[in-house]
Amino acid sequence: MGRMKIVRLAMLILSSFLLAACSYKDNAENNSDSMKAVREDTFSDKWYASTGRFGIAPGELTNKDLARPDNNNQWTKTLEIKYPQVYNMEDSEKENRINDTLYKEAVNYHDVLTNRNYHDYRVDYQLMEVNQDVISILFLGEVSDLKTANSFAHAVTIDMNSEQQLDLKDFFEIEQSFLEEHLYTDFDVVENNFDEKSDNTPFIETFVNDYELQAHTNDFYINGDNIGIIIPTYNSMGYILLQGNIE
Repeated sequence: MGRMKIVRLAMLILSSFLLAACSYKDNAENNSDSMKAVREDTFSDKWYASTGRFGIAPGELTNKDLARPDNNNQWTKTLEIKYPQVYNMEDSEKENRINDTLYKEAVNYHDVLTNRNYHDYRVDYQLMEVNQDVISILFLGEVSDLKTANSFAHAVTIDMNSEQQLDLKDFFEIEQSFLEEHLYTDFDVVENNFDEKSDNTPFIETFVNDYELQAHTNDFYINGDNIGIIIPTYNSMGYILLQGNIE
């Protein structure tokens, strides 16, 4: 083979290599961008958190995780529940106890493990406050039985040192004066179940009037310096979220 042919062949091979390398780089950059987009979309801050003491990631419960009862046609047709789970705690037994509480809060609100009358039942969660001492989680869900559909909300706030669920009464003494002096002036409507905000009033008044008759571990959440209050609107199948400063 002549010298010039050897040079041309070498240049051709080198050019092919450079083109392949550029193509690989472009593909790698595109793949990296795609993976970044997927991660940003998948690993949402509403599900994941990390502190110096522990992390939080989602668990999920679906129909396939539950045994179907014999001779029972009223099984939930669609079941999708996301719930938070704590990991990397130094005390593994404490971690298991807290995770058991979080799991039960997610599945027991409508007793989905024994109640078979639902056609669709879906629950998602959002981390409202996560620090080394407290976690506060808001659960939002939808349930239907073929005739009616109902949106619902509940929450759980846990002292990570004592493992105790906190109560709204730990933060507020709610009575008629609170309704008049704070609730309408210091709290904003974050989510409204009605077209007119004034339609909230009867449900808020009922919440305040019956306050001492109920436990309040599931109707509030912490969000930074704010506290959110969940008020169910039973007859209209929904809820109202109010949020204001806790100082």
